Amino acid sequence: MINLQRKNGLMSTSRSLLIFMLQAGASAPAILVLASSPQARAQSPETLPTIEVGPQRAATGKARSTDPSAQSYIREQAQSTLKLAAPIHDVPLSVQFVTRRVIEERQALTVRQAIETVSGVESSNAFPGSLSFRIRGFNDAGANLRDGFRETSNQQDVQGIDRIEVLKGPASVLYGGSVASGGVVNIVTKTPLDANFLHVDIASGSYGLVRPTFDLNRDLTGDHSLLMRLDGAIDRSHTIKQFGEQENVFLNPSILWRATEQDTLLLRGQWFNSGFSYGAYQAPLAQQTLALPLSFSYMDPNQSQSHKDAERVSLEWTHKFDSGVKLRVGMNVSDVNYSLGTDRFSRLSVAANGYTLSRSVQSGPAWVQDYDWQNELSGSFTTGPLQHDWLVGAEAYWSLNHTIGYAVAVPTLNLLSPVYDVAIGAPKLSSNTRSRVGDFAGYVQDFVTLAPQWRLLAGVRYDSITTSSLNQLSATPWSLNHAQRFSPRFGLNFEPIPDTALYFNWSNSFVPTTSTTSSGSPLPPSASQQWEVGVKQKAFDNRVQATLALYQLTRSNVPTTDPTNSLYSVASGLQRSRGVELDVAGEIAPGWNIVLSYAHTLAKVLQDNRLPVGDLLAGVPRHSGNLWTTYEFQPDSSLHGFGLGAGLRAETQREAALPNTFLLPGYVRLDASAWYRFDVGRQPFKLQVNFQNMTNRQIYDTDGAFTLRPMQPFTAIAKLSTEF
Repeated sequence: MINLQRKNGLMSTSRSLLIFMLQAGASAPAILVLASSPQARAQSPETLPTIEVGPQRAATGKARSTDPSAQSYIREQAQSTLKLAAPIHDVPLSVQFVTRRVIEERQALTVRQAIETVSGVESSNAFPGSLSFRIRGFNDAGANLRDGFRETSNQQDVQGIDRIEVLKGPASVLYGGSVASGGVVNIVTKTPLDANFLHVDIASGSYGLVRPTFDLNRDLTGDHSLLMRLDGAIDRSHTIKQFGEQENVFLNPSILWRATEQDTLLLRGQWFNSGFSYGAYQAPLAQQTLALPLSFSYMDPNQSQSHKDAERVSLEWTHKFDSGVKLRVGMNVSDVNYSLGTDRFSRLSVAANGYTLSRSVQSGPAWVQDYDWQNELSGSFTTGPLQHDWLVGAEAYWSLNHTIGYAVAVPTLNLLSPVYDVAIGAPKLSSNTRSRVGDFAGYVQDFVTLAPQWRLLAGVRYDSITTSSLNQLSATPWSLNHAQRFSPRFGLNFEPIPDTALYFNWSNSFVPTTSTTSSGSPLPPSASQQWEVGVKQKAFDNRVQATLALYQLTRSNVPTTDPTNSLYSVASGLQRSRGVELDVAGEIAPGWNIVLSYAHTLAKVLQDNRLPVGDLLAGVPRHSGNLWTTYEFQPDSSLHGFGLGAGLRAETQREAALPNTFLLPGYVRLDASAWYRFDVGRQPFKLQVNFQNMTNRQIYDTDGAFTLRPMQPFTAIAKLSTEF
């Protein structure tokens, strides 16, 4: 086979930085033990502050953050996503959070599971561990954000996540044409804190799950000027289907240097290595699939496993001028190398007899790199009675992709009487494609306080984007496509009474794509426009946040998977999504927390030369909702230390494909949790048990093109945690 080589010196530099960070992290446990000794404490110039987390007992004895919202179900700001240091209650946009506490109490093991608590947002790709999302009914082949940087292809273990921020609606005004039209998901990773701790978990559960994790934080100098943090996880389990297994290794180092009172440097790294059975996450897009058990395997044990190696390094420098103006310079480099095995199906098709399954395989290596360079100035000033919080920025972004495909002959499978352990054919080179995206942009944003009750948000971004693709098996040259677009956004927020805000926003954006047709031609950019009105409410002394939104979102030139060849795409016509969304989160009484979300979504085809007008978009339920609530007994209770949680997720029936052919049934899924905090001597422990899909409902999601994805059946997970 053809091997993909790293061709860029910058990536070699980023790998060296990552190795350095991991080596620094490896020596930290010894430093932590030394610093914990009586002699070290006696020599310490100061003692780190005790962290208080309110009336409830902190997780395993000590909190892991000086930020109170990290121990909460809510957050006050989304600066990483909005690039604005303002309360989200005052901003005329719908922004939702999945905090670290919600992730831990639900014991979510994937980003997909974690993001279920947000209305109208679902993971949408059949690729295992994908960070592709369907937001407000739309799924684009665009990038998502990690720490505010764009990345088109990567994977994130939940162990390294501090929180997830979701901005609903087009976000091109800040992030350009590479983010999805329905909204953007920003995964904010953990960074160093002003504390010393080592947190260790070990989880075990259904399907042979074994998952040890750790979170190490260290003040290296004792004066909070140089901090480091290292998160890690090993994850091994079988899949719900026969012959499938996965094993992941994850490391997430970061170093924070407060060089001066004005200058801060933040260096982040990440390494993710994964071996997985790709075909275990794929099922035919056919009604026959619904009649078979979830454990039924469409792949053969002789099909080779897929592998993935992902690295990421980012560096941010922040300087605060005496005038109050802040300069931020950031760079992010990510590199993902795939070795897709013969377990990766490019097509699964059931014959007219209803039981003969044809299987097409496309294996081979793939290489994806993202480079994102951001430069921003921000500050505030007044013009008469108006207060301006402004932002000016420039960005350069590149994404490179090289994919080599090998067709592999796999015998048909009889769904009624399957025969496994069959011979797999020899790989034959079938494709060799390259694609590139280059984006140079400038943007401005102004958040204006017009009066104590009135606030205006306005911004515009100019992008000059070039996409290109090359089929190296043909004699054709690079296919180029250039687009220059302005992406404006406008919003107004009015607070008629304290704690209640009415808002309106309008925005449009575009999403260029590196996707090509089967002939090798690039697709035109898709365009989107949204109108939104809503109400925001704070309650229970600001411990609870609620957002009710009503929106209409349209998009055109939509890239969709070519039904004749899943490796290529075609451009659809005009689609529209209308909906109502409700999100409520917070603490309604001491120890009693809740996350409630609901979405009514009607997403359909309005104009198209290929798809039937009026067809509903695949995988989008008309009604969907989620409820998660927990209660932890307070110190005045004889049951102090115990906690309970319960959850419900429901969706009505959804179209399985576009064009519409058959429906996926609706479902109600029940989850539960219980935990107990206790001490052994002076060592704190927490034992937690979670149950997912307690009624063992058979649930499928769809990519809308050629596969269904089985969702988790009944699962039990137990976790023991402690902190040093």
